[in-house]
Amino acid sequence: MVTDYNAGDTAALYQQAKKTLPIYRVDTFSLMRRVGDVSGATVLDIACGEGHFTRMMRRSDAARVVGMDISESMIRLARQQEAADPLGIAYVVGDARVPADPAQDFDVAVAAFLLVYARDRTELAAMCAGIASRVRPGGRFVTITVNPEIYHFDPTPDFRKYGFDVRLEETPYEGAPMNFSVLLPDATLEIENYYLPVDAYREQLRSAGFSSVAVHGLSVPADAMSGYPSGFWDELLAHPVYLVFDCVRAGAED
Repeated sequence: MVTDYNAGDTAALYQQAKKTLPIYRVDTFSLMRRVGDVSGATVLDIACGEGHFTRMMRRSDAARVVGMDISESMIRLARQQEAADPLGIAYVVGDARVPADPAQDFDVAVAAFLLVYARDRTELAAMCAGIASRVRPGGRFVTITVNPEIYHFDPTPDFRKYGFDVRLEETPYEGAPMNFSVLLPDATLEIENYYLPVDAYREQLRSAGFSSVAVHGLSVPADAMSGYPSGFWDELLAHPVYLVFDCVRAGAED
């Protein structure tokens, strides 16, 4: 099952999940913490979905923000919100695997849960090359993705209290499905991602032209610590289901 964000109400359910489930408070904070200060910067949100992070970048005083997604339904939702609350964001339909021609020069590119849709190293290489073609030399790419080590959590924790469940193959292999059920009050959103080891991400990002690739775990915002029972986040922090990659594109002097 390949997730089709153009099908039915998939895009709308994903938008609802971002607003309501505990796990998305953590993924939002973890990514934004690593992105840091974008004031005055040009920012491209790749695989922007309905614009959750795109709007956050613009509200963080980025000079120019563009959201790009392969799903027309997601871009439609993003444009609807831009029309209702104009922030000056441009949303475009585009495929991250296709290099920009001519090359673009964004200061920062961000992506939430893009690379986990690569089913093999060839597809991952295409994504990384497409991303690199949109970032200026010395610019940054920051992305949050599923932690491949989820296959080695023993036992796999019960993540349902955070708003999701996961089903894995018995043993990992490159391209093995990682099936997530996003648990909304009145619906369940099924998402299929694919396993590749962390070294595959590092290798393909560096091959695409990113000279520095740092990997970070999850962070929980202080207000989320106080807003839930003591110890609520302990299992998630001990078994971080997501990782954040912070990459710098090689400059002319590298």
